[in-house]
Amino acid sequence: MKKILVHISVWFILTYFLYISFALFLPWAMAIARAIAGISLFAGMFYISGWVLASHFLVRRKKYVLFILSSILLCIVFSVIRVKLLGLFPESVPAFTGQFPSEFLELRRELNPGNNPELLNRLKPGRAAYLPGFMINVVILFIATLFRLYENEAKKEQESREKLQRSQEAQILYLKSQVNPHFLFNTLNNLYGLTLSKSDLASQMVLELSNTMRYLIYETEQKLVPVEKELDFIRNYIDLEKRRISYPENIRFSVNVSRQTGFIPPLLLLPFVENCFKHGTIGREDEGWMELDIWDEKGRFFFVCKNSYREDKKAGKTKGSGLGLVNVKKRLELIFGENYELEIVQKEEVYMVSLRFPIFSKKEEL
Repeated sequence: MKKILVHISVWFILTYFLYISFALFLPWAMAIARAIAGISLFAGMFYISGWVLASHFLVRRKKYVLFILSSILLCIVFSVIRVKLLGLFPESVPAFTGQFPSEFLELRRELNPGNNPELLNRLKPGRAAYLPGFMINVVILFIATLFRLYENEAKKEQESREKLQRSQEAQILYLKSQVNPHFLFNTLNNLYGLTLSKSDLASQMVLELSNTMRYLIYETEQKLVPVEKELDFIRNYIDLEKRRISYPENIRFSVNVSRQTGFIPPLLLLPFVENCFKHGTIGREDEGWMELDIWDEKGRFFFVCKNSYREDKKAGKTKGSGLGLVNVKKRLELIFGENYELEIVQKEEVYMVSLRFPIFSKKEEL
């Protein structure tokens, strides 16, 4: 509907300007009639050549010779129609009829005494208009064809983008769906350890786990979630882990996000935090530690996670960092393309993850 209104507006504007040019030397009624007649011919030539010939012979069938032949025929037909139509307005443009008014001839005689203006009336009606009309039709045909081919390419590109977007959304949903059981698997392992030791913390951990699962089930189905809720989820997860380790004070969690009303994809941060506990020495060695810093700056979200680890040991084995990290890398590429930075460094028994990506201002922006 919007495209139709645009086309109507363009033809209306062209009709107006053509009327203004004719109104300089014609009565207003004749100027309106001439403008409407002329624009009608232009519009007919434009749509038939672009949306009939180009669509049928170029876009669909790829018949280039037939397109050229039919285009030439169309230009000739419209040139004839143009001359015949303009012949209905003998008072408007004498060059199209060959009949010049006496006032015009007298004026030519006064301006050029040596010329005989009566020779102008010997022209056959309409003869001078065929070639200009044909050239005008060729120009219109060329513009309409280019416009139609551009529109077709734009449509194909749009369909390709939509297809890619649907494919990416399906992949994102698949990758995100794998995070939930992965998280639940790790947490149940922790809970199993507490029940074996008959710890009183097991019941409290079950309660906190239910709150965390509520977020996973009801909130993470959205493409984007509020920054505040995602941070609360990470905070709750860390609290769950603190209950099973001997030195929870070795975990430092710092949040300095001023724009908590923004939105980020859910469960992007969890795999990195999970790996601190799964592959690091925190909870396995007394000296194990973990530091997590989250902040925002100039519309971007910053996440830096460090933890102790020991290479080639069961407690700190980082080889094959798990399904979570593989999935989150794929999600980052699908969601942000190249507009994110992820750095993973292992150095001197320290494992560090640095991630930054833009914060979305609207929930529907993705």
